[in-house]
Amino acid sequence: MDSQLNTYIESRVAIEASELEQINALFEPIKTVRNEMLCNIGQVCKHFYFIKTGCLRLYEIDDKGNDITGYFALEESLISANTSFILQKPSRDCLVSLEPSELLRIKRSDFYHLVETIPSFASVYHQFIEFAFIHSQMRIYSFLGMEGIDKLKWVMEHEPKLLSRISSKAVASYLGMTNSTLSKLKAKL
Repeated sequence: MDSQLNTYIESRVAIEASELEQINALFEPIKTVRNEMLCNIGQVCKHFYFIKTGCLRLYEIDDKGNDITGYFALEESLISANTSFILQKPSRDCLVSLEPSELLRIKRSDFYHLVETIPSFASVYHQFIEFAFIHSQMRIYSFLGMEGIDKLKWVMEHEPKLLSRISSKAVASYLGMTNSTLSKLKAKL
């Protein structure tokens, strides 16, 4: 059994040891290299991931060829190309490992089997979906009226690890600005 995954689950719900065993049995450990693509545009996302070490990035590419980052996931968090994973339609997103990472991966069919048969696991999934929705709403509404400097301050307050772990180019795409604009704003702080 994986202690990090167990700790993640136990910190969110009360769960029986036998249920943790069932959950762990369906997660497969994998290692990725830097910039390894886990789901590409046009692919149907078949897996959900728990990050033991490393960082994953979810982004799409706009009509002009620019990256638009939707989310970064660091250690002890969950991620997937959610829309494709849930709807089983071709993804508009790319899910990539930004650095060598150790992950636990679960197939979609096994994932939903756990959601349907283990109420504690369903609760963890619902918490994840609620967090993803709230995080997206906060970013959208906060960023709509913000100046660039305020966006940078928001990230410094709410997601400070991003600035030390993630490339400036990727952070800039998350903030909806160019890398040079981000550099200028960092110099002002």
